[in-house]
Amino acid sequence: MRIPLPNAIFALLSLAVGILSAILLTEVGQILNLPRDWVFNFYRYRHGISLALAVVTAGLLVQHFRGRSTSNWLAGCFAAAMLACLFFMNLFAPYVWLRAQHHTAEFISVAEADSLLAAEEDVLVLEVNGDARAYPRDWIMVPHIAGDTIGGEEVVMTYCALSNLPQAFTSQPGQRPSEFRVIAQVNNNLIFSDTENGELYQQITGQGEFHGTRPKPYPVQRMPWSAFKEMYPDGQVFHPQPKLMDRLTISLFNNALVDHYLGDPLFPTLSMDDDRLPDGEPIWGIRVGEQSLAIPQSHFGDADRLEHLTLDDRPLVIAWFADHQTLGAFYADRDRQALVVTEVDPYGNSNAGKLERVQLFPGVLWMVWSHWFPDTEIWPAG
Repeated sequence: MRIPLPNAIFALLSLAVGILSAILLTEVGQILNLPRDWVFNFYRYRHGISLALAVVTAGLLVQHFRGRSTSNWLAGCFAAAMLACLFFMNLFAPYVWLRAQHHTAEFISVAEADSLLAAEEDVLVLEVNGDARAYPRDWIMVPHIAGDTIGGEEVVMTYCALSNLPQAFTSQPGQRPSEFRVIAQVNNNLIFSDTENGELYQQITGQGEFHGTRPKPYPVQRMPWSAFKEMYPDGQVFHPQPKLMDRLTISLFNNALVDHYLGDPLFPTLSMDDDRLPDGEPIWGIRVGEQSLAIPQSHFGDADRLEHLTLDDRPLVIAWFADHQTLGAFYADRDRQALVVTEVDPYGNSNAGKLERVQLFPGVLWMVWSHWFPDTEIWPAG
């Protein structure tokens, strides 16, 4: 049978668009180093593109069954390929593979979690108005997103394994209820959507790509499990219920990230031209206004440290708590009047009163941080 030329052209074009669209929203697109703008532009128009592809596919199949312009086998393969493209474009990452838990996250007590976690387990910590949550890194690695009411406020924790970066935001950045979903990653950093409001966010910048919205950030701490249970004995611990595919994904992630964390990026989308620190060095990033600062993990040793610095004309105090293996960063001013801070504890209580936490980027890999914030300074200098 001979396929009419117009049908063949429509079929090939629609298949090409479908494959490209599916690639853009899967890791394959980042392996191929496709431009970041392509990902965002496709996402913006994905519903129209999906509808057009569905209509063309349906039309071609109707013509086939009316005129038998090709074999049923070939028509079936075409239909299956288009369905697969539509599935990967719209459903695979957010609804099947990396299922966010914005409104469905479950938590257990510190006592319950203590039998499940080793003392050195890496946990991401949110504390709001004295109410604390711990998110073990391995437990949030698959959903990437977990929300809860913390200290009377609706907050969502996000985690990007490629960047090794936890960031927390208000759970409702707009006037309408929101629903955060994982979409993909670009330049080795998570992008997630608010499916209710049509916004797309880059995690490391906290920037809305379409409407320019910036959801309120919440300072995140990072520490071993032993430190969290000591500091926040009444806190709660994120406890997902992983399915078989989730367990396989965790194993896949951990194996794939070994060399990545040593400085050999999993996806070739980073600039990699800033050699001031080793590529895989985990740093404590700080960003105040438009100024960025990287504090190498290697700067801290086995003793407590209290140091002062200024960023974007605001005095800061950073404190390394050796017993807790965590860094605290606080504003050393009140009503823009500088404070004399000589001591501070892990909760931010100081000789000058309670200090406001600075937003930290705890543990982010240097090669990712320097790519997104190429003008960053390193502290201490030299």
